[in-house]
Amino acid sequence: MGLNDPDDAQDCNSASWQQRSETVVEFLRRAPVSDPRTANLGPWLWVYCPKSMANSKQRFQIGNEVSFMRMGQELIKSYDAQQANVEASNHEKAPGMIARNMNSHRKRLEEDIITLAVKSGMTCGKGMLFPNKSELPRCWQAVAEATSQGRLGPACKVATPNPLSGKVDTLICVYTYDFTDEADVRRVLNELLELKLGPCRVDSRPIYYKCDAYTHLEIESGNRFKIRASLWSSDEVLGKNGKKMVYCPVARVQKKTGRC
Repeated sequence: MGLNDPDDAQDCNSASWQQRSETVVEFLRRAPVSDPRTANLGPWLWVYCPKSMANSKQRFQIGNEVSFMRMGQELIKSYDAQQANVEASNHEKAPGMIARNMNSHRKRLEEDIITLAVKSGMTCGKGMLFPNKSELPRCWQAVAEATSQGRLGPACKVATPNPLSGKVDTLICVYTYDFTDEADVRRVLNELLELKLGPCRVDSRPIYYKCDAYTHLEIESGNRFKIRASLWSSDEVLGKNGKKMVYCPVARVQKKTGRC
């Protein structure tokens, strides 16, 4: 189940808010996010926005995921071939020099993935919050209720407890329809600030925004391509380091083409 199949989530999945038969508060009580038993429902709990569901013009953007994955893997294979050629041509040089020689190829891969995502209709993205376990119930309730009220994006989800992971942090994702829509991304982040959720932990970790295209291609933090896994942070979008936004792959593609 994912962002592209909300009807199935509403009707069939007990890990989602059942809008027809329960309130959001009842859902939060039925599936308490801090209770280890909630993991039996699945790895994620979901809340979908009723307004988004009702408005056919604002339904979830269903892209051609199969085509995107096929062509995305081709882009990665091409990058790997370029890296092999660079390494073969510079086998006596230091790894740092080889990495610098790959910079232009890395930027091209970023831009090609973003362009492909837009052409394939795979433009959903999400702001990622990392509250610690003590803050999780408050943060999840605030996000779930705001999503149900139409204040955020089309959906949100939270990871269910995983005692075996050993992680201190948890993850809440707040979705938007289109990562190229900077105004909407900014609006959602501002709403999260209004809810006192940005940042929602003591060490002031920002909210990071990641496109689903990267998730599908398994481009995570510390990936071998040295691509930044998030497109923006809340600091960059909301002005603290706003100038950095012009260097992200979305902005570079928009600058080259006049659109994304």
